[in-house]
Amino acid sequence: MNNVIVGTAGHVDHGKTSLIKALTGINADRLKEEQKRGITIELGFADMRTPDGVDIGIIDVPGHEKFIKNMLAGIGGIDMVLLVVAADEGVMPQTVEHLDIMSLLNIKKGIIVITKTDIVEPGFVELVEEDIREAVKGTFLEEAPVRAVSAVKGEGIDELRQLIYDYAKETGSRNNNPALLRIPIDRVFTISGFGTVITGTLTEGMIKTGQDIMIYPQGISAKVRNLQVHGQMVDAAYAGQRTAVNLQNVKKEEISRGNVLAACESLEPSLMADVKLCLLADSKRVVKNGARLHFYYGSEETLCKAVLFETQQLEPGKSCYAQLRFENAVVLKQGDPFVVRYYSPLETIGGGVVLNPNAPKHKSTDNETAAALKVRENGDDIGRLEQLIKDGSASFVPLSSIAGQLGLTDAEVQEHAKKLLFAGKAVKLTDTIFVHSVYTNMLAGCAAKLLREYHAKNPLLAGMFKEEFKNKLAGLAKIKNTKCLEAIIRFLADTGAVKMGVNSVSAPDFKVVYSKSQLKAMEKLKQYYADCGCEAPELDDAIRDFTNKQEGRHLLLAMEAEGILTRLSGNSYISTDVLAKIIETIKSGLAENGSITLAEVRDKLGTSRKYALQILEYCDRIKLTRLDGESRVLY
Repeated sequence: MNNVIVGTAGHVDHGKTSLIKALTGINADRLKEEQKRGITIELGFADMRTPDGVDIGIIDVPGHEKFIKNMLAGIGGIDMVLLVVAADEGVMPQTVEHLDIMSLLNIKKGIIVITKTDIVEPGFVELVEEDIREAVKGTFLEEAPVRAVSAVKGEGIDELRQLIYDYAKETGSRNNNPALLRIPIDRVFTISGFGTVITGTLTEGMIKTGQDIMIYPQGISAKVRNLQVHGQMVDAAYAGQRTAVNLQNVKKEEISRGNVLAACESLEPSLMADVKLCLLADSKRVVKNGARLHFYYGSEETLCKAVLFETQQLEPGKSCYAQLRFENAVVLKQGDPFVVRYYSPLETIGGGVVLNPNAPKHKSTDNETAAALKVRENGDDIGRLEQLIKDGSASFVPLSSIAGQLGLTDAEVQEHAKKLLFAGKAVKLTDTIFVHSVYTNMLAGCAAKLLREYHAKNPLLAGMFKEEFKNKLAGLAKIKNTKCLEAIIRFLADTGAVKMGVNSVSAPDFKVVYSKSQLKAMEKLKQYYADCGCEAPELDDAIRDFTNKQEGRHLLLAMEAEGILTRLSGNSYISTDVLAKIIETIKSGLAENGSITLAEVRDKLGTSRKYALQILEYCDRIKLTRLDGESRVLY
């Protein structure tokens, strides 16, 4: 069953609150000051249900220009609007501003309600309707039905209520995927004996009692103690419902209006977002590159700086791609609509849609960014997924996070990702992380450059040692997430971009060419280390017969890279074959007794304490053993 949120809009004192009371029997003005002054200051709430069970939540917003920010905190996330115009005044300034805001927030459905018909002369309502029709021309309300009512006498209320019911049945269902849970918080308070409570419109997903959730942008973890929908305790709430959430493990002072309750790890706070920015045609202002603006999304309000792409000034009625740089971290998703107001004087001038909610910093002259944003704005699901994968490749963004940004299920994103794999546009690094082929081509280019330069300087070495290669590749390609390095190197090896040796990485076509004298010297070194057994010699002793000491050191490195020798520590090498037998001896002792001491290893190898300790410390480093008191045990 669908859940529907209806919002009111209109000028101050045009009868929005009285209309809601006539429709539902509920006075949405909850503050004493509101009831005393007869003016709505804060958001108010009411509800009703259609005869066939559709729940309708109603949000009453302030009409006074001083409380526009409160209006904005409540109007986001509604399915349909009641644009209220008083018969005795007609269209007024906040009528127009509210209409602009609703258009900017991409609200598609509404009803025009002419109130206070009981205080005007017959025939005056028709004149007001003409006035309204002119004001809504070219907006989503151009073809909207008009209903004239008197909340005092009840005239037209039943017909309006039935029309709301009919519209509610036509409203499409929202996505109840729990992973998409999101509630922009518009109220925070405490209840004695229960603790902290937040309220807001559940715009996406669902929430259950006992569920772990997170408050953003702070990243505060909490648990749901109780839930209410329209004043009734429930076990679960669903998208499209006004919801009150009683939270455990969080204090009222830690949360405020503008924060967002969402699924754990589902959102990422950001100080920059790429957007499509649009100015109202009747705006009296222009936005210059670098201008400060007031930004509104959901219940959030913050200041931002607008960096415009492809233009230095945005004129009324025009649009452009831009980056908004926020003074405070916000949490957004791709596709979220927003409103901007001029810095001073404070007036609504435009809005737009979020295209990249976690954008890196761009220059205003970056043409590639504008092209990418065009795909995000106009592409189909597969095209937008490809762009998000491309933009997130360097950060190794998991598909689950991308799914949340696109508002798709994990299964849908996985299916689209398979098509990108088949088309050669994406690469699967791990089960959860896909990167774009443009990125892997860049990585392959970095690897080729590193190895080409290395082989030129070290022609006798089979390749660059793995750890050195990983570190240098991470630096050259600016890879910050080192957890993915192994997967990257595996990919480069699987695709033939690099060749993996026992301990080294080389260019695929590289091969060491040794002279006869070098091959002979390597055979001598191999035998020398085999004869030394477990007693790793000093490097200077190993190459004492070399006239060219540098060549001797390079040959030892080459033998290490090819796996003939193993480095125990520093410049101490041991025959790899000998070491393998020693390790088997140590394993045998561990299997027999559960532990082994330095003295036991010394005696088993028939060597000194110095060499036994060197070998055991190597075993600790490779995580074969670990020190436990005076003995070694299996790691």
